[in-house]
Amino acid sequence: MTTERTNNSCNLPADFLKYWTSNSSWKAGDRFFLACSGGLDSVVLAHLLKQTGVPFTILHCNFQLRGTESDRDEAFVRSLALALDVSCLVKHFDTRQEMILRKKGLQETARILRYDWFEEVLKGADGVQQQSWLITAHHAGDQLETIVMNFFRGTGIAGLQGMTFRRDHILRPLLFADRESIHDFATKSEIEWVEDSSNADVHYTRNLFRQVILPEIEKVFPKAANNVLQTAKHLKAVAGIYRNEMDKQIAKLVEHRGDHFAIPINKLKQSPYPEALLFEICKQYGFGSAQVDAIQHLIEAPTGKFINSDTHRVLKNRDWLLINAIDSDTPQILIVDHPDSAFELNGRRFSVSVHENKQHPDSSQHQAWLDFEKIAFPLVIRPFKTGDYFYPLGMRKKKKISRFLTDLKLSRHEKEKQWVVESDRKIIWVLGQRIDDRFKVTEKTKSVLVLNWA
Repeated sequence: MTTERTNNSCNLPADFLKYWTSNSSWKAGDRFFLACSGGLDSVVLAHLLKQTGVPFTILHCNFQLRGTESDRDEAFVRSLALALDVSCLVKHFDTRQEMILRKKGLQETARILRYDWFEEVLKGADGVQQQSWLITAHHAGDQLETIVMNFFRGTGIAGLQGMTFRRDHILRPLLFADRESIHDFATKSEIEWVEDSSNADVHYTRNLFRQVILPEIEKVFPKAANNVLQTAKHLKAVAGIYRNEMDKQIAKLVEHRGDHFAIPINKLKQSPYPEALLFEICKQYGFGSAQVDAIQHLIEAPTGKFINSDTHRVLKNRDWLLINAIDSDTPQILIVDHPDSAFELNGRRFSVSVHENKQHPDSSQHQAWLDFEKIAFPLVIRPFKTGDYFYPLGMRKKKKISRFLTDLKLSRHEKEKQWVVESDRKIIWVLGQRIDDRFKVTEKTKSVLVLNWA
């Protein structure tokens, strides 16, 4: 636990009140929650909120990563809440186990766990006429580190603006203050806080920038920190103009086609800034700057080439770049046990029914009419596989489904989403495309099995 004393004067409370009130956009009765680790910044923020008269509840995460030190931090935050006469909620996480399950790094896992819980608390506290806000202790030093790290990550102009006072339901009322003024206020006011030993570990990216990279830069450029923050302010105005123009161009360029988006390559090439447009489009779907460079090479690549992010795929298909979500949750096989069923399949209702024969079958893209007496249950509905074949309606020879779909000029993405319906190991319908000629309705058909997918 750290307590230091100094005689330095500080106007932090007055500056905080001014910054807080000038950015005020909430209503009476709104609820505030402070993310508090027990460290210097969040503890000072707790005292400032209390002095300003802002009612708040403390939220503390115990990630159980530092043994007794983690428990010490929790105990300190609980005692702080008692001293300030505010409520306190604590959440324990098995972070290392979650890291294994999520297959992510330790810091990223902790961040996800932290903000997922914060979101849960805020949603639970929202009332009919009340909104909940999360307050974090990010300050000017954090702002500087974020901007510089974003520069090296290649986040584009948006990342170089840094953080704002408010983003969605998150408030950052210490952004105006540097680390020195916060420390001076704490020591002058004899405020206690705890030190997180992991803050000294330069294996963590932010610690490396904070303790090694930025200090070395300031040896060469003493005003580097101030210059970066001032540049970020100027970029906010520029970014507004840039964003407005990008939105207009993207709206003209990108076509929404059901479950995917399409970018016409020739039209993209003719735009005055194709690289910037492609970056702004693709970053929405989890693609980093290096991947966007690779996506630019797709423009000249053969049809079928693609690049994946964690959530989406960009696919070259003739004169188009197609963007679609990578769906890992769709079941790979469905069983229909009887001819009176209905369920959801890929966002549409799939139903099975039996009717008397009509002289004019009504098969269409979303409906298949089949001779019921030729069908054996259960039906199997699944994605088509390499080697699958059927006899397309109107043809006496069998045809591989892969070739059939190619003849329809379907993209790779569309082919990957193609399902079939089979009966007794024979494909009776290429879903949404064509039925098998062997199972078509004829004048001799007595009962019709109708498969509807719409």
